[in-house]
Order: sequence, then structure tokens, then C-alpha cells
Amino acid sequence: MEITQESIQDQIPYYLTQEAKANLVKALAKFPQLKDYYINRYQEEIIQGDGWTSLEIISFRNGERKLIKGILLSNSCDIDPSNNREYESNITFSPIIKLNRYIQLLRTANLDENKIRAKIASIKEQKVTTLFYLPKGASLDDDYIARLDEVYTVPFSSFNERDGRQKLFTLNQVGFYLFLFKLSVHFCRFHENILREKP
Repeated sequence: MEITQESIQDQIPYYLTQEAKANLVKALAKFPQLKDYYINRYQEEIIQGDGWTSLEIISFRNGERKLIKGILLSNSCDIDPSNNREYESNITFSPIIKLNRYIQLLRTANLDENKIRAKIASIKEQKVTTLFYLPKGASLDDDYIARLDEVYTVPFSSFNERDGRQKLFTLNQVGFYLFLFKLSVHFCRFHENILREKP
């Protein structure tokens, strides 16, 4: 599914108020040039689509542990510490890296500069399904991308109790909606063109 203003508007959630729907449609009319993705709220809460520092990953190759910046994929309700549960919850996230670092990786792979420019333009228009573009803003000092094809899970308590972690951003309604749309396109495609019936 191509990510366009129309395809996004077709999926506007029912629970929004009429005013919120109108504001979302108005903002989406500026997509993909719209780059205002953040809101200055929920500074202490841990919710889906947040950007955070101090997310721990373990290297598959050598077992090395390190702390990275990432974006939370877990549903807000599933990671709400006030929800009583019989077992400890986990938190799932994807790394975020500076867009300039990604460009350097493309250059290291000897990709033609014209192809690099075209790829970056597609990323900024949210057309690359494995990447979510995060424009500079909130506490992001530069443009970033989230690697939706690289996913990690850690116990929620491991993250929640870590000293020094900092929230980088909370997505506003438009940013969050684009994020959910990208997640659904990346992970859940109804039109995958694979026949799953018995022969």
C-alpha cells in the first residue's frame, strides 16, 4: 500500500472528536511536506511512539550490551505500569539513528549520489516502509530515522528503573497517526499477494 494523503485519511480512527478529525484532515492535507510531528506533553509518561535514550540492546554477534536511542513500538496500555498483570511486561522498540549516518552508510556501499538523493526524498515522504522519518524537533538535534525492521524487546522494569534515561519526543496526533500507519504497512499487509488457501 502506498502511503499517500488519501490512504492515510481513509484510516482516520472513529474515536476522535469531530474537531480532532477536522484538525487531523487539515494537517494531513500538508503531507508529505508536513514536518511538525511533536507535542510538549506527557513528559513523565511512557507511551507508544515515544523517543527515549538508554534503551538497552544486546548484539546477536558478540553479546555486547549497549544503550541506544529508540522509539517505542509497544502499545501504551500494555506498558502502563498502573495496569495489574500476572507477569512482568516487556517493552518493544526500534533504534533511531541520524539520517546523516544513514546517508554515510549508503555512500560506503558506493550507491550513486542521485540514487541517494532519491532515496532520502522517499524517506522524508514516508514512502520507505522499513523506515519512519523523524524530522528535527523536540529534543532531536537533527533528522533521524527509526529502523522498523530492527526490533528489540526488554523487560519493562529494566527500562523503567534505569537511571539517566531521557525522553526525546512524544508524537503529536499527526506524528502518531503516521507512525501507526507506517507500523501497520510494515508489519500487517492484507494485500500481500500470497494465496493462503489449500491447493
